[in-house]
Amino acid sequence: MSTVEPAEERPRGSVEFAESSVLEVLAPSSSVDIEELLQSWDGSVEDETSSILPFVSQRQFLLFDELLPVMVVLRTPQIEESTLKSYLSRLAINLELYAVNTAPNPEAETFTPPTKELLYSETIKDSFDPIVCIHESEANTHIYVVWKVEVFISRPRARLNKPGLYFAPAASLKPPAKIKKTVIQDEYLPSKVPTALNLLQSFRDEPGLEGVVPHLSAMRISKVAPTAPIARELMRPVRSGQRRLFKVVPALIWRIRYSRWQSSLKDTAVIASLDLEIAHITSCSVAIDSVELVLQGGHVEPYGDAKSTVCNPGDQVTLLYKLIPDAVVVGAPVEEIGVQQLDLKISAKALASEDCRPKLSIDWRTTVDFSVGSNPALRGFNTLGRSTGTQRSKPPGPDSLPPAQGDLSAAEETEPQDINISLTISGPSRVKVGGIFHWDVFIVNRSDKARKLAVLVIPKRRRSDLEKHRPLSSTSSTGKQQGKDELLTKAVVDDNIVYAKQKNARQEPADLVSLTTDVRIGHLSPGACYTAELKFLALASGVLSVDALRVVDLATQEATDIRDLPSIIAKE
Repeated sequence: MSTVEPAEERPRGSVEFAESSVLEVLAPSSSVDIEELLQSWDGSVEDETSSILPFVSQRQFLLFDELLPVMVVLRTPQIEESTLKSYLSRLAINLELYAVNTAPNPEAETFTPPTKELLYSETIKDSFDPIVCIHESEANTHIYVVWKVEVFISRPRARLNKPGLYFAPAASLKPPAKIKKTVIQDEYLPSKVPTALNLLQSFRDEPGLEGVVPHLSAMRISKVAPTAPIARELMRPVRSGQRRLFKVVPALIWRIRYSRWQSSLKDTAVIASLDLEIAHITSCSVAIDSVELVLQGGHVEPYGDAKSTVCNPGDQVTLLYKLIPDAVVVGAPVEEIGVQQLDLKISAKALASEDCRPKLSIDWRTTVDFSVGSNPALRGFNTLGRSTGTQRSKPPGPDSLPPAQGDLSAAEETEPQDINISLTISGPSRVKVGGIFHWDVFIVNRSDKARKLAVLVIPKRRRSDLEKHRPLSSTSSTGKQQGKDELLTKAVVDDNIVYAKQKNARQEPADLVSLTTDVRIGHLSPGACYTAELKFLALASGVLSVDALRVVDLATQEATDIRDLPSIIAKE
């Protein structure tokens, strides 16, 4: 440690410190002692583009839903300890994790740039205590500052073809903080300072003021700020090192299926079947520590336990749970039981090797609808077909409740087998009159091509519009018995009759107003999902509803009306 570089080779200022430093992120395959490895390292580097710590063995692939421990390493030439602490206090480091498409989409007709999505972003604060190590070699002497950070690898929202991950660290040296000057306690102006311009100086000779000279300082109207350099321009960026691209795969794949509890019509409990599959692409076993289902507004009764279960690649585990909403216990009517949130929490470990055992943490949220009663289909779950514009009644996916046994054969005969688009509509069951609320429309494109959709709200029809044509009485002139082959002319409508009908028409105010005219969804890729929001305003109390939600395919002008919608109870 006594051998140091000459004084002229050390960074003498902040500019040289930022230009001579290198920042890099490492994902070690196992827990390492960085101080011990630095002492045994001879300082040899194979290539200038290689890692600044080539002796650290890094991970070959990463896993989704993993808590990954990484090391953020800063290498800088040797400087004094006090100067290093000063620079580290001014150093702003931001760590970001991006998911990219490593292979082009084979279905794309034209070239599209690779998809890039931010998965993680964190600013390294002063609470992260770094490890400072000094490494001396024959060529030079460097100081290594290491921060240990735990990064959660979430799943990207976009559908990526062969996804890959890379870390993008960014560091910059902030300008030194300015020392605040002491505030002058004297209320009078300091000496030799010119006064501001009087904006009312031209009115001093006005006769209506009777000799009073008005005064308005220019400092009270506008204050010119000094043209000081922006702090962002004074920040010195630190050069980034190697950015390695990691392969990423899912270790666990899950699915929840629902079925009705066939005990009583008043019992709205639901049986949830949780299917867990260990992905075979990782070629490593998974040890499941805990699995928990939490129902907001209810409780869950598990049938079995998957605690401390080791599963091999390709294994499938099924767990059963009974979901009971609180409304059933209290004794509320079936119609008032609405949509409840269901949280899935899984804690597991991937047994990649003896030294590498990544931690997996899954926290996923979905919704369950208990308001259907005896209807076996999930409320608000409909599909849009290719060649038909009518509403389907068969739930499309395994996440919906199965139909009744009597309607199953008829539904399979009348409806096509392919499923294109599915919608799940959820909203509050109780609202206040005069308050704005919204519905969440979750749309999934299950077709094999991209879609462009539009969602429109069809308001509820007035009673006058639903009145049928009343036949004329037999005493009228047109009520005679006519022959079947005799032609009839159109009825003559009197203007007085039309005026009287319009005058005596019932005025029906709107009970529910839609604040969203339409929602347009452009280029929804196959397998992609989208969440739209529809806003409404309740103007009357009682049970409110809309006539339908119309989903239109903008490419083929195909439409379907969804009429099985949640009801809204508005109270004063």
